[in-house]
Amino acid sequence: MLHLRRLLRAPLLLLAFLWVVLEETIWRWAKWLGAQIARLPIFAGLERLVLRLDPHIVLMLFLIPLLGLIPLKFAAVWLIGGGHPIKGVMLLLSAKFLGTALSAHLYAVAEPKLMQIEAFARVRNLVVGLLARAHAYLDASPTWQAALRMVRRSKMIARNLLARARTLAFGDGPTLVDRVRAVRAQWKRRA
Repeated sequence: MLHLRRLLRAPLLLLAFLWVVLEETIWRWAKWLGAQIARLPIFAGLERLVLRLDPHIVLMLFLIPLLGLIPLKFAAVWLIGGGHPIKGVMLLLSAKFLGTALSAHLYAVAEPKLMQIEAFARVRNLVVGLLARAHAYLDASPTWQAALRMVRRSKMIARNLLARARTLAFGDGPTLVDRVRAVRAQWKRRA
């Protein structure tokens, strides 16, 4: 048993690392995109509707992103089968990301309602507890700490390289964003 545990430790840590990276980056981006989509008037109305509906109906609303993206998934398969694999995969990934974004925002809005369903609350608390234990285990792992240091170092190197490239390409002056901010500040002072 101990031999099996040692054998599985590295692959499981790698899977855990990939899961946490996926969870921390893609979920954050998906929540941001969902919040941007929620600014559309139709989604603001959906939020108000969620707050008025029965919790069991709210749970069924999660089928909307799943069912709404089926035509896009069929189109992706059609593109891949038609000799356009890159376009098909890009469409499939975009559809998945959009579905995740909509689901993430819907969950953020609907969580208080969903917690009124006893079975949902139990399963959610179980999953959150398991994720917390997994995070605690990873945080205590020397391998995980080394991976985090490597990721931080890589980000710092990438930021420095981008800064150098920007300086070489555009010089040391203000960036376009800086210029736009300066113009907006001038307009605000005049108003």
